[in-house]
Amino acid sequence: MRIEDSIAFVSGANRGVGAGFVAGLLARGARKVYAGMRDADAARFDDPRVVPVPLDVTAPAQVAQAAALAGDVTLLINNAGINRLERVAGPRDPGAARAEMEVNYFGTLEMCRAFAPALTRNGGALVNMLSILARVALPSMGSLCASKAAALRMTEGVRAELAGRGVRVLAVLPGAIDTDMSRDFPPPKLAVAEVVDAVFSALEADPGGADDVYVGAMAEGVAAGLAADRAAVLAQFAAYL
Repeated sequence: MRIEDSIAFVSGANRGVGAGFVAGLLARGARKVYAGMRDADAARFDDPRVVPVPLDVTAPAQVAQAAALAGDVTLLINNAGINRLERVAGPRDPGAARAEMEVNYFGTLEMCRAFAPALTRNGGALVNMLSILARVALPSMGSLCASKAAALRMTEGVRAELAGRGVRVLAVLPGAIDTDMSRDFPPPKLAVAEVVDAVFSALEADPGGADDVYVGAMAEGVAAGLAADRAAVLAQFAAYL
């Protein structure tokens, strides 16, 4: 699909990768960008094409209202996510895993369901921002990995359902990105602009292109390693406690 003249909805748009997507869409000539965020009153976008939308993806009523408002959308970017930096078996906060699942899995699922009718009607694409940790467990962020793995399986299901309706569904699996969410992850990290450019390039590629988008050398290396020797990659990541 073409980014130019598209009508996009970006969740988690207030900062980091979400704000980068909004800026990138505007720079590439999007006609309108709905910017979903928890506090829409605090939005600071100096462009009349941006429509701030109150959105907590764990609140079904707000998701439904957002979908009703953005009935003209042609591109949905599910970017909202959280990382509580917790282990699985011995967490400091036992509720962290549930919170991550509520946002990263159930919130993303709710958005896919709410926006599917408009995307089917208008044509376009759906992007779920995941992580290379959807495919391998990093023990220090074990519950995050589980939520992203669930979201990857869900994305594959949505892709299969919407394929016959003319809606392309991308799963984006980057390595560590230089944002607050990955503040405790060691460098090197991807620049936000690099991730945004990779997603837009994938969207504008031929429909027959890859729908699982690995961004950066780390993600590409992990994917290749898993294909060649999964046990070795799992053992390597298991050392990061």
